[in-house]
Amino acid sequence: MEFFQIILLSIIQGLTEFLPISSSGHLILAPLIFNFEDQGLALDAILHLGTLLAIIIFFRKELADLAKGLIDRQGSPETHHLAWCILIASIPAGLIGLFGGEWIEANLRNPTFVGFNLFFWSLIFIAADRYSSKNKNPLMELNRLSLRQILLIGCAQAIALLPGTSRSGITIAAGLFNNLSHTSATRFSFLLGTPIIFAAGMHKLVQFSPQSSAEQTYSNLHLVIGLGISFLVGLLAIRLLLKIVEKVGLLPFIIYRILLAGGILLYY
Repeated sequence: MEFFQIILLSIIQGLTEFLPISSSGHLILAPLIFNFEDQGLALDAILHLGTLLAIIIFFRKELADLAKGLIDRQGSPETHHLAWCILIASIPAGLIGLFGGEWIEANLRNPTFVGFNLFFWSLIFIAADRYSSKNKNPLMELNRLSLRQILLIGCAQAIALLPGTSRSGITIAAGLFNNLSHTSATRFSFLLGTPIIFAAGMHKLVQFSPQSSAEQTYSNLHLVIGLGISFLVGLLAIRLLLKIVEKVGLLPFIIYRILLAGGILLYY
């Protein structure tokens, strides 16, 4: 495996895991465009863990408060409520990933489906942006979200397992429909995604076996480089998304998604 492939896949993972343009869709398209060989489960897991580290470092204060809130109800009842709601809201995506992930991998990882999904959910993101622009009193504090609102956003996250959807995009849109401000919806999307990104990375590591390592075409150096690049690019993507969404909403990403969808559907 060439270093160019490692670097490109790491950049794609770091950017698209957080920007609302679909990481799975881009990781499906990259091997087709550049004629790459399959990167293997170990590299997939490492790239996921790199982006997980980016979230943990960037949101270390919020995540530490949530972790403390899980067991300490007396300190902050609101944080305790939010922490447990995030865990509960992660269940739909976890169950679908566990029981339906292999079927999705086998049947829906194709350019045509990715192109259609990129376009369809772009229309939903436009509607969410327009709905939010008319909301004169957006909710700024995440700990004021009800269990019902958080579960709705969690169910939206489960839909993101379909290639071309975008986990961050659909959860931000769901947050906007539930009266969150753009900034609050984006921050909540990251916090809600932490358990799922962790679970996805762990699942791929568990699937990887030492017996299959002889078939892999990368070294430990490749894995270290992939981890470092996906982590650094992930940090940049988080900061970039927060700034863009605060100023102009989802529009730049919607335009990119529609153009990409058109190109895919015309070519494939």
